[in-house]
Amino acid sequence: MTAPDLNSTAAPAVAATDPFAPSTAAVRVFAGIGLLLLALTYGAFIVVVLGQAYSGDGASGPLVDAAQWSMGLSAVAGLLALCLPTTAVSHGTRRGTVRLQYVLALAGPALAAIDFA
Repeated sequence: MTAPDLNSTAAPAVAATDPFAPSTAAVRVFAGIGLLLLALTYGAFIVVVLGQAYSGDGASGPLVDAAQWSMGLSAVAGLLALCLPTTAVSHGTRRGTVRLQYVLALAGPALAAIDFA
């Protein structure tokens, strides 16, 4: 019994075998769109925080810092997915990073809107 050759180039990549998988260029476009979405969600974050500051007790919710970290990490994930060369990051990792970028961008205003008071 022989062990399979792990370094074989005969097995095509996942993106090449799945006709519905987006190409690397398409994933990079989605990462760029995610950065634009981040700008919109940051505007929503500011509206939520200012709305909480001017109404009620004059303080925003307790998760504002977590929301800022979430949006900051979204920017980092988007830039990594957009700028790293194809040889440095696999296609699946790049797709996962773009998904993480979108989740973190949308979590920012949601976390800021949580107010326990």
